Amino acid sequence: MNTRHRGLRTLAVTAIATATTLCASALASAHEARPGTSTRTLQECQGVTVDQDAPVIARASVVIKAPVRTIWNLHTDIDAWDAWIPEITPAQKETPGPLRPGTVFDWSPQGMKVTSTVAQVDRNRCTAWAAPVNGIDGVHLFTFKKVRGGVLATTEESWAGAPAEADIPGNQAALETGLVDWVNRLKTTAEADSDCTNRKDK
Repeated sequence: MNTRHRGLRTLAVTAIATATTLCASALASAHEARPGTSTRTLQECQGVTVDQDAPVIARASVVIKAPVRTIWNLHTDIDAWDAWIPEITPAQKETPGPLRPGTVFDWSPQGMKVTSTVAQVDRNRCTAWAAPVNGIDGVHLFTFKKVRGGVLATTEESWAGAPAEADIPGNQAALETGLVDWVNRLKTTAEADSDCTNRKDK
């Protein structure tokens, strides 16, 4: 198993409970994210989608019972990712100001340095960025949609290039596992944050 696969699988098996200490009494909903690989209806952010011709495309969705602004702030505060998903940090924006098209940030999934450039941002709705790593051309989207009971958070990513084609089943499984873990951690953290805020307001 190569370093990339070990890293992504390690990310997935780390307990979600360690992602946040914001409010110890808050529990995650039983409805956790599951992978989805259908490319019939790709996610879109201001016209940007993942690479529909890529050999590896994965998706994970989960309903988060928290305000969209709470979810958005966690998602876009890249410098604070280490507070809830440390396996992809250190992470730091190189471009000052709010997240916007052209923003550059560095992050380190399991020690692999990735420099991403944001392609599109629609506040409280979606982000899209390039995610090149180890010869793989990645495109990564997050979308957020208000639904009954909360916010549907979906992440979708494509991998293209020779390393992705060299082991399509292995890369597919690794990517799906990583995305499922990411959105489940976002759910756990956002719901804990929201629960603590509600308690303070009472």
